[in-house]
Amino acid sequence: MNSVRKILLILFAIFAFAMPAFSQENNNTTVLQGSVLYNEESARKLAFEGLDLKLDKKMLKDYLEDENNKENRQALKEGRQIPGRSIMSFNIRGIVKGYVVIYDDKPEYAFYYTTSGYLAAVDVNKAFGQDFPYRVGKYNPVTGNLISIGVYISEDEQYAYTKNGKLKAHWVGDTGYNAKGKPIAKREFTDEIPAD
Repeated sequence: MNSVRKILLILFAIFAFAMPAFSQENNNTTVLQGSVLYNEESARKLAFEGLDLKLDKKMLKDYLEDENNKENRQALKEGRQIPGRSIMSFNIRGIVKGYVVIYDDKPEYAFYYTTSGYLAAVDVNKAFGQDFPYRVGKYNPVTGNLISIGVYISEDEQYAYTKNGKLKAHWVGDTGYNAKGKPIAKREFTDEIPAD
């Protein structure tokens, strides 16, 4: 999976994790991925199986402030990538703006920075095989605690859960559904660059 595609999928997680939690009910909807069926419960089991509920704060210490903030933001403005890392801007509902950095030597981590270069969140990507399924856990950069978790069944389908295992949204394409199968949200990407 190339870096840009991975970043795009991670950005899907931002929008999924920004959703409020909804109550859980039995969801009879299943999704076919190859020969494996997934539903809300089986995806939840996959999401939390062997999951670290906390990241090592010593590891996070080196990333709390982006020492390359100006260079990263300038590269985004110019639409170019910097060797050794992939960078992409994000915007959540016009409220939270910043950029994501994925270092080539730590491809399983995505570091979310505010426009001023302070670490806002960390995603940890755990693959279960070649491409899909895989999960992405979002962690608080100060405490290292798990915030939420997403399971990616395919490029177009994800399940997002709170740290307590409640379904936040079942994403199919750009539409998020609650446990009853009711549409609750839409998401889209923007090419917005972090503000100065």
